[in-house]
Amino acid sequence: MKVAPGDGVDLLFYGASHRDRLAELPEFKRSLKPNGALWVIRPKGSKTITESEVMAAGKKAGLVDVKVVSFSETHTAEKFVIPRADRH
Repeated sequence: MKVAPGDGVDLLFYGASHRDRLAELPEFKRSLKPNGALWVIRPKGSKTITESEVMAAGKKAGLVDVKVVSFSETHTAEKFVIPRADRH
């Protein structure tokens, strides 16, 4: 996903079925408006991508996790935002 500078998005939902997909989180952070949010949706109970891997990838991308929800019977979602100190 490419978003031109200044054209950030308020909300981004990203389906990640495998841990390799988490490498894209830094680019998604750059795509967010300062007060925007990124939801990473992943399969529940999967060994191909775990909650701790998603949380670590979000932190590595410079995001903070603020919520975990049951997205559906089969999927979980973690919400990430840009830390307040980093919002411009």
